[in-house]
Amino acid sequence: MQYVFGTGGIHAARSGCYEKSDNLKIKTVDVSSYYPNLSIKNNLYPDHLGSVFCEIYQDLYEQRKKTKKASDENLALKLALNGTYGASNDQYSPMYDPKFTMSITINGQLLLCMLAEKLMTVDGVQILMMNTDGLEYSVSPENENVTVSIS
Repeated sequence: MQYVFGTGGIHAARSGCYEKSDNLKIKTVDVSSYYPNLSIKNNLYPDHLGSVFCEIYQDLYEQRKKTKKASDENLALKLALNGTYGASNDQYSPMYDPKFTMSITINGQLLLCMLAEKLMTVDGVQILMMNTDGLEYSVSPENENVTVSIS
């Protein structure tokens, strides 16, 4: 499977059609607000805004977690979180900071690759797809509850 690393994220897909069965389980790993959380948890912020940026970003994320998943309020907060990150790569935005953008993107890609690498050490695991904030993999039923961790 070919992995494509870009300035917006990572993308990969194994060709074919995969369906769960008694002998094959398909698991999805999707990180909620992945890029905003990378900023918050790693204290990454646009230099001109200072570390208070992460405190405010954290507050927005906490507000989002308290809202109903498909609600207008949840969508607005999701767009505020993700749009802020996206604006950091727009030279005409007051959020513009290429170092911040690439710090988030590169760390996110590497963490997903590390997760995929760990998953592939489990017998019967095959990575099917990877995108900016998650991945899908197939696994044999006897190993579907095996956990891995990255550090």
